[in-house]
Amino acid sequence: MNDRWEAFTMIWAKGKNGKMRMRLMAKCVQRNLEPTEDNCRDYWMGYIRHYKDAWTGEDFHINPRKNKIIMKKLKRNRSDAERNPRSRRSPHPVGRRDSQKNSKIRRRK
Repeated sequence: MNDRWEAFTMIWAKGKNGKMRMRLMAKCVQRNLEPTEDNCRDYWMGYIRHYKDAWTGEDFHINPRKNKIIMKKLKRNRSDAERNPRSRRSPHPVGRRDSQKNSKIRRRK
């Protein structure tokens, strides 16, 4: 398992009155999520992402792998969520490769 996952397990095992557990639950409530163990773990691990509906302006904080119905409502798929929004590189290469550059070294005679 991941170290971060184990750290969350230790935080959650301390009980209902643990400071970090209460803080995680408050952050989930702030993002309109139920403060359950799964939602808090997803937030702790960084799986919860912010999405905004372009038509209505609603804000959603969801895990794109678990909330597929909302992702369809937003007309997004999982690959859109995983792609870096700040990346300028297009998903398909535009130029062609240079055949002389990538060819084998030609021996001189």
